[in-house]
Amino acid sequence: MSALRRSSGLYILLILIFLLPFLLAFYRPGEQSNPHEITFWTTYTDDIGMKAQTDIIAAFQEANPGIRVKLVPMPGGDADPSSVLTAVRGGTGPDVYFLPRFTTPQYAAMGLLESLQPFIEREHTNLANDFIPAAWNETQYKDITYSLPIESDARALYYNKSMLRQAGIDPSILDPSHGPISIDTLKTIALKINHMDARGNYDRVGFIPWLDEGWHTTWAIGYGAKFFDAQRCEVTPTEPAMVKALQLFYNWTSIMPQGKIDAFTATYQPTNAPPSQNPFYTNHLAMVVGGDWMLEQIAKYAPKLDYGVTYLPSTYTGEQPYTWSGGYSLTIPTGAKNPEGAYRFMRFMTGPEGQRIYVKETGHLPTWKALLNEKDLYTNAHLFFAKLLPYSHGRVPIPVSAFYWDELTTAQSKATLHAATPQEALETIYRHLQPEMQPYCSKS
Repeated sequence: MSALRRSSGLYILLILIFLLPFLLAFYRPGEQSNPHEITFWTTYTDDIGMKAQTDIIAAFQEANPGIRVKLVPMPGGDADPSSVLTAVRGGTGPDVYFLPRFTTPQYAAMGLLESLQPFIEREHTNLANDFIPAAWNETQYKDITYSLPIESDARALYYNKSMLRQAGIDPSILDPSHGPISIDTLKTIALKINHMDARGNYDRVGFIPWLDEGWHTTWAIGYGAKFFDAQRCEVTPTEPAMVKALQLFYNWTSIMPQGKIDAFTATYQPTNAPPSQNPFYTNHLAMVVGGDWMLEQIAKYAPKLDYGVTYLPSTYTGEQPYTWSGGYSLTIPTGAKNPEGAYRFMRFMTGPEGQRIYVKETGHLPTWKALLNEKDLYTNAHLFFAKLLPYSHGRVPIPVSAFYWDELTTAQSKATLHAATPQEALETIYRHLQPEMQPYCSKS
């Protein structure tokens, strides 16, 4: 009997040793799951953002007595997943995370995010229809929803009416009632405004295509870029639209050398200059691609500026407007202690109640479509941007989106400096990027 007891004891011990790693995986020292507490990590940490989120939390808690949301500011780079990665793998992650929306596929592919499909399917509603498509598309990875979009923005062409008149140009040519102007018309107007001082340096410039929000992506979308071929699981940086976008930059610096443009920006908008030191605000730059957030900056730093806002230039006059949008999402990191409470809070914050507060306090645009019709949420100027959202595009939702952006930015610099032709610069992107994308492609 003693031998039997010893063998039985040994058998039980072996089972416990085998189960120990699994038990430890679910054990968090000093932590207990609390269904009445939700931990929310946010990267929107300035005064405006923190107040808006605090007020949304207060409204949620009033509507859900007994539930407490703990708001934790997380300063640091938006696209850097290191803090969340460390926390998730260490079992100390939050219940809700405020995420740059276009990085959702990247985080999901890394296994950092919980799928929201079970929660959404339980609602028996087509939640996608409630959000603007550009924002919703960025929350997807392999047709699964991993985040809910909370805010949006849009880009347009700002123009300085005083500078146009000074150059003998009627500002009404840019009035949005005429629809988008063509890129060729924009170029003609811009070159008429350029002026050099006695030393041969620009003191007035009509337009610099890549300045502020005039990114590679802005122009590529205008030319019809797709960025990615889903059927072939292949990035497409060398598609004709991308080449045309970089060719625009390349040709521009053939007329206005990069060195002259750099001298202009160093004089009128040097690195680390305060927001008030912007050549558009100080009557040195006539036109610029900017986001809706510029409205508040102009009101604060250049309230007397005589300016207008119109659609982004298109490939030909009268074409349908376009823009593109960025923004943020709320997600549930893998291993969250309170996923049920997290989703409940996320639906409130990204729904009409939460976004109504968010839009009023931050000045950002909503992602909830019905709020676009609530005109009292916007100033007249901001309403123009709200009306742009139905025409908006989002960045391509793939796991290497952040890397794609960085590579395009490098190619953009090569084009403006004539360090490579647009085709050469974009071929380099493909060589760098496709091997990074390949591991995420389906093996089927």
